[in-house]
Amino acid sequence: MRLNQDSLHKPFAHVYVEESVMDNPDTKEILAHFEKSVIIPIRHYKDVFNRPRQNVSLQSKCRNLILAQNTGAKLFKGAPVCQDFGYDNFMYTASVQGCIYNCDYCFLKGMYATGNVVIFVNFEDYVKDVLEACAEEPLYLCASYDTDLQALRGIIDYSDRWARLAARTPNLTVEIRTKAAKADFIPHERVIYAFSISPDEIVSKYEHGTASLDRRISNVVEACEMGCQVRLCFDPMVYTRDYEACYNSMMDKVLERVDFGAIKDVSIGTVRISSDYIKKFRRISPDSAAVQFPFEKKEGYCVYPDALNEKMTGLIRSRLEGVFDNDRIFVD
Repeated sequence: MRLNQDSLHKPFAHVYVEESVMDNPDTKEILAHFEKSVIIPIRHYKDVFNRPRQNVSLQSKCRNLILAQNTGAKLFKGAPVCQDFGYDNFMYTASVQGCIYNCDYCFLKGMYATGNVVIFVNFEDYVKDVLEACAEEPLYLCASYDTDLQALRGIIDYSDRWARLAARTPNLTVEIRTKAAKADFIPHERVIYAFSISPDEIVSKYEHGTASLDRRISNVVEACEMGCQVRLCFDPMVYTRDYEACYNSMMDKVLERVDFGAIKDVSIGTVRISSDYIKKFRRISPDSAAVQFPFEKKEGYCVYPDALNEKMTGLIRSRLEGVFDNDRIFVD
């Protein structure tokens, strides 16, 4: 029996707050956005975030928010399936865990047992660790890895804080990846805005709640006009029976509106899901073709067969021939 949508509360109708951060300035700033929400004091965020038998699929329709202090690790080596764009010291950080979007293929659904979102309000501790990590050598930092920070700008300005930190730290380059409709950017040579570009058919079927293709392209155009470092991410490409028509139509729009002379680089890749997570993905999204595809297992990941992967990524690459430098196209 399906649950009536009317029985679901609105997103962030409940905000759980660790008692130790009640007086934190960011906590107060965030709570000011949720005057009608129920505020629930808790001892530790994991008591809510990691509790057993949560329904991720249901929670993704009515997320709760958790405000906490991260006393553990704050920096991690980039995963093997993540493109490092030629940087040796490639790491990611998670000042927020969990995303307000609901993409069927998102690795967060396998990594976490919850659909809720936790914001760590001890941002200064993240800054300290990052500055230590780039003190001796350049650091390439993915700041929007476990969430979409641009999408959260109406709640907390972490994307801007990371951008401003990179702007004043010579050894630090920050990537902020997004599918959001938010269009506020900080231009700097060491701040990269990475826009995930997908056909509207993929957005509507598998990237629930994210911005439309037209809005994403508009954001790209605006960021370029402001002088930002812009990366286009045709990644992950999702197979459908008519994928060639979908992605060619998408490329028609992109090539018509985007000045590729203003683009830093391009990444291309198809869906890949950790083999450890695939059963959970299929249980959470039983009707989603994006995760029910008969993948092949390779080096711990579920991927498309080589021939299909090459054909799909080759479609985008072929559309960029004569338009963009081949040595600035990164293909997974």
